[in-house]
Amino acid sequence: MSLLKLFHAPGSFSSRIVWLLEELNANYEIVQVSDPHTQGGVADPHNPHPHGFVPALEHEGQVVSETGAIALYLTDLFPDATVGVPVGHPLRGRYLTWLFYQVGLTEPLVYMKGGRLLERDPAMARLDTAMMCHIEDSLASNGPYLLGGRFTAPDILYMSLFERARPLLGESRVLDRYLALADRPARRRAIERAG
Repeated sequence: MSLLKLFHAPGSFSSRIVWLLEELNANYEIVQVSDPHTQGGVADPHNPHPHGFVPALEHEGQVVSETGAIALYLTDLFPDATVGVPVGHPLRGRYLTWLFYQVGLTEPLVYMKGGRLLERDPAMARLDTAMMCHIEDSLASNGPYLLGGRFTAPDILYMSLFERARPLLGESRVLDRYLALADRPARRRAIERAG
């Protein structure tokens, strides 16, 4: 398999893709780029993401951007890795649902909460509460991971987000137990490598 090239900014959420690559035991290179969020909105010209955001992944002449798309691309590229769920597997539907629930609903609502935008929108605040109840109930009843006993790519995305946003999320023994499971050998390697 040809080398995977990850465009990454240290300290950014692209670190979770480094963690995923380590879980996959993938052969990859990190290309360090600047993050436009910390550079006044200016995109790094070396980054192939259309808006200069991270992560972006290059493989065999193709560029994949957006965290959910990269996670799905990588786990489908390594179908034997337990961190993904291949097409046809009974858990595939739940896997895809959790993956895109994170990038499509959870992460945006957490950003809105951090920006205090939910305080101005009661309907979105109710959705945020319902979403967090759904996640916590799922972990409490089916855990310890989102797919039960199996650690997968959605766990990487949720754990990374919830660690950064932990002060925003209120008291929760369920989340604390879940986040304690993030201490994995691949994660430690990713932290060393991602900078």
